[in-house]
Amino acid sequence: MTSLPGRIRALDWHRGLAVIVMIECHSLVTLSPSLDAHPLRQWLNRLNGLVAPSFIFAAGFSLALVMGRAALEPAGRGRRAVKSLVRIAEVFAVALLMAAAKWPVLREPAWLLRVDILACIAGSLLILWIFVTALAGRTLAVAGAMLACAALVFGASPWTETLRGGGAVHILNASTGSPFPLVPWSGYGFLGACLGSVAAVPERGLRWARRGFAAMFVAGLALACAGPLLDRLYASPTAVLTNAGERVWKVAAIALSLLALEALGQARGWALKNPVTGTLEFYGTSSLSAYAFHLFLLYGSVKGLSLGARFHGALGWTGFWFATVLVIAATGLACRAWDVVDRKLPWKARKAISKGEGSSHGRI
Repeated sequence: MTSLPGRIRALDWHRGLAVIVMIECHSLVTLSPSLDAHPLRQWLNRLNGLVAPSFIFAAGFSLALVMGRAALEPAGRGRRAVKSLVRIAEVFAVALLMAAAKWPVLREPAWLLRVDILACIAGSLLILWIFVTALAGRTLAVAGAMLACAALVFGASPWTETLRGGGAVHILNASTGSPFPLVPWSGYGFLGACLGSVAAVPERGLRWARRGFAAMFVAGLALACAGPLLDRLYASPTAVLTNAGERVWKVAAIALSLLALEALGQARGWALKNPVTGTLEFYGTSSLSAYAFHLFLLYGSVKGLSLGARFHGALGWTGFWFATVLVIAATGLACRAWDVVDRKLPWKARKAISKGEGSSHGRI
């Protein structure tokens, strides 16, 4: 019997870091505008630029890994596909709820065409689900298809960046107001799906995935530095492509560092019994609910709970960090409470389909 790859905790940590830094990023709404030019604020801006690609990348990796594992056990393949599709539908549902909270979708339904980060994740995961279902059991074929999708999305981005109008342009660039159009943002999800599919290969998957992260680092760095060459290949401005390359190599560098840290922790026995890594895993495995709850706490309309509205632009550094820690803690408590409800939902109240599927890699 082939052995399935073990749980890759480093990717849970990666996503947990992305959630925590995301909360810090959104808490900046409370910081006084007089501090915009402060060196620390400028450093935070650069750090915060890695949140969205990391968040989208980890979602693609997780779903590809868990579906790739299930594909190796044909008896549970169909049920795993249904379960994953339900999870994607949940992401779409939360995206719609957040859109209704942010935009006047009831009066102007056209606002629903705007793609936020959850809609981008759900769309890219649905494409991944189609490929995994169609290529059931052929994880390396799925990895190749996802790599091709990532290359297509990133490669097309300089051309789609210049498009204007409505309709499909909402998913092609940000000119219509879409914060995270599928081009180029879904490319990070496809890259994650490529490496998640590789990691699902029995026995050799984790070793191959590490090599894949190293290749991703090199390719991203080369793309980030290829501006003059890209300008010769494209008639359109190529900043969107070089910026993507910079994000790719930085996301890969974080993942490689965490994989090395996980290996060290397992060798010395602290990887599974550490409050810091435990906290990161918790936020990583609760990323969908954490996204919704922290936005509610910062931007919600319930009087007294919206810290963003109450302290908008009013805090200095001390107040900002206090508010950030408060929102992180309150989000964690809300996620703990929701987990109790979530496990009792009719479509969740069942045993894991197969060994290993109960891990956090099935969560988005």
